[in-house]
Amino acid sequence: MNKLFIIFCFFFLVFALGAQETKTISFPAHFIKTSIAELKANDSLIYFQCHVEEATQQLITASGEKITGKVQKYTITSKYVVFNNNGNYKLKYFSSSLIEFPNAKFPYLKLMEKKYWNFKLEKDTVLPEHDVLVFAAIENKTHDTNEYDFKINKQNTNEIIINGKKVMKQLIVEGNYIIKKNLEVLR
Repeated sequence: MNKLFIIFCFFFLVFALGAQETKTISFPAHFIKTSIAELKANDSLIYFQCHVEEATQQLITASGEKITGKVQKYTITSKYVVFNNNGNYKLKYFSSSLIEFPNAKFPYLKLMEKKYWNFKLEKDTVLPEHDVLVFAAIENKTHDTNEYDFKINKQNTNEIIINGKKVMKQLIVEGNYIIKKNLEVLR
């Protein structure tokens, strides 16, 4: 009887502690159909975001001379890998070098990462609930691409690509929503 009680207590503790590790994020009804809301436990999504910003580039030579360029438009591409570890979301954030011709990286893609994007890991962190919901909110502010979205020019729009086991989307972001600027962990 005593052994049975000890075995019962052992299993109770194992299941009770295991249940505490799993937490779920409550996605509002309007986010339920987003890729991150449908992400299964122990799976991941890769988000690429490419947008154009005006900036001045400054170079410092080996001899210390500063060369400042004129204000022009640059493509900024970011990669976000989001892991769902039983309800605990983790983020790996990567940045890419600047490209002078706006959105030259995204047109006519086959939704796969290219070596010349030159991503560098910037941050590996746990995502709070707010930041998980940011991914859903930005996806809600998108529409599917069409043939007019692929014309390369200096006014190319803000785009995201979402890749996962059962997800392959290339979307146009309606507005100036930048994932990096909205994530608390990247501020």
